Amino acid sequence: MKTASLILAITLVTSSQFLRAEEGNSSLEHQMKILAKGTRQLSQQINDPAQQQSSVGLIEDLKKAAQDSKSIDPRMAETVPAADKAKFLADYRAQMDKLSDAFTKIEEAVKAGQYAEAKSLLASVNSIKREGHEKFKQD
Repeated sequence: MKTASLILAITLVTSSQFLRAEEGNSSLEHQMKILAKGTRQLSQQINDPAQQQSSVGLIEDLKKAAQDSKSIDPRMAETVPAADKAKFLADYRAQMDKLSDAFTKIEEAVKAGQYAEAKSLLASVNSIKREGHEKFKQD
């Protein structure tokens, strides 16, 4: 009976630690899904002047998701040696700032009615995202 209780207790402790670790990562994954879905939607409507207000609102959501993501450590940070972790996280946060800045430039172009410029800038977002995935996304 004591052995069964001990196994149950160990299982519960291990499970709760695993769930807490996954909670932070699922939060980041949620933000990344917002970024992916929103960027895809923006690419479909960015040329349409009739959707300017919708595009501006969407860009605001994308900037917020990028800023929210900045405060969450990526899962890959757990595998980085302690000596390199501060630099890794600083680079990650700088990448998220770069993404947020790109969305700000797109927003300015959309508000100015420069839809071709906004579409060109949106292409740069895809390269920023690709670069970020290469550096900070764990397979």
